[in-house]
Amino acid sequence: MKFQYLLIGTSLSFIPQTINAQCVATQDCATLGYTETSCSGGTGVKCPFGNKWACFKSESEICNDLGFTLSCTGTNQNGGASQTCNGKYNICKCVANFTWNTDTKSCEANTSNCIIGALYYSDGTCSDKLESSKTLLGVVIYEKSGNENGWIMAIKPIATDIEWNTGNAYSTGITDKVVSASCTNTKKLVALGSNFKAANKANSYKPTGTPSGKSWCLPSYDLLNNINNSTKFTKINLGITTAKGTKLGAGSVINYEAVCSSTEYDSSSVWDLDVDISGRLNMENRDKIYGNFSVRPVLPF
Repeated sequence: MKFQYLLIGTSLSFIPQTINAQCVATQDCATLGYTETSCSGGTGVKCPFGNKWACFKSESEICNDLGFTLSCTGTNQNGGASQTCNGKYNICKCVANFTWNTDTKSCEANTSNCIIGALYYSDGTCSDKLESSKTLLGVVIYEKSGNENGWIMAIKPIATDIEWNTGNAYSTGITDKVVSASCTNTKKLVALGSNFKAANKANSYKPTGTPSGKSWCLPSYDLLNNINNSTKFTKINLGITTAKGTKLGAGSVINYEAVCSSTEYDSSSVWDLDVDISGRLNMENRDKIYGNFSVRPVLPF
């Protein structure tokens, strides 16, 4: 008798647990993770309560999710620098003078040697030597620092004794002096029309190797004033000489070179870097129409 009661008590003790399990159980396929109408190659499990499937990921899909997506055969890449997953890498090795950028997943030029006076090539590298196997773009006149661009200048003037403006002199309001304004100033001048000859000349300069999407510009006041320094000037002219270019101060038919900027001084004049034949430097303001300027375009890197 006691044994029967014991069994009844034991069976009753399971009732709350059974009721509780029935309360939380579900037969909803989507809630249980069965969300696909079919699986590629049949690699999955069908929901026991309906027609949906839970699919298994392929090896390539798993590798892709983990970031192993690179073949490492791209520009300036030299094979993988990580373990492989389905034949792909998540980090690549780079050729000499290039380093791996984990954000852009590309090999980028090491610009640590792009110092004042160095020669800058179309592949983004710099050298103190003229390398015939590469496409030369210019000479470094402003070093890259943090988030600030470096700048190069053409090794020869692309125009001499040219007017800044061939129309009537008036204030354009384009007076920004900072280094980074070089190209924004130039674009504003080009938008004002063909009378602004110096800006249009610089903007249309497209030597072989110019990076896609970038335009050459007239330097701003501060960028030219950065050259207004005897030490930097000497280094830049040494680089220009190495590149068989035309030294600053020897780029005009007259006895000085007035390298025009994109920064207006006032309604009738514009800032320029004056360099005489002996190498004396000075930031000046010259008449926009009769200034006899030299155009030496610049490009950020």
